[in-house]
Amino acid sequence: MNRLTPAEEQVMLRLWKLEKASVKEIVELYQDLKQVPAYNTTSTIIRILEKKKFVKHKAKGRGYIYLPKISKEEYGAYLINYLVINYFDEDKSLLIQKINEIL
Repeated sequence: MNRLTPAEEQVMLRLWKLEKASVKEIVELYQDLKQVPAYNTTSTIIRILEKKKFVKHKAKGRGYIYLPKISKEEYGAYLINYLVINYFDEDKSLLIQKINEIL
């Protein structure tokens, strides 16, 4: 599994929330009008996510409905493992210690 770019992550967060959606439905879920990507940009990001095997699609009429292939929990676990390996010298207790300091 690869890390997502910030734009890809934003699209995936919306897709996880919706569980299945068209590009239009994903775009509509953005609340901050300054952050709303163009329809074509979102469509491109979805196609990239398909190539990365994060998303699959089903035909619906003339368009597609997109579904996550990777759960939010699976990706979260991957990110935690990435942090432990790359930022905490593979020591989970250091990550937990840091979390406790923050909270």
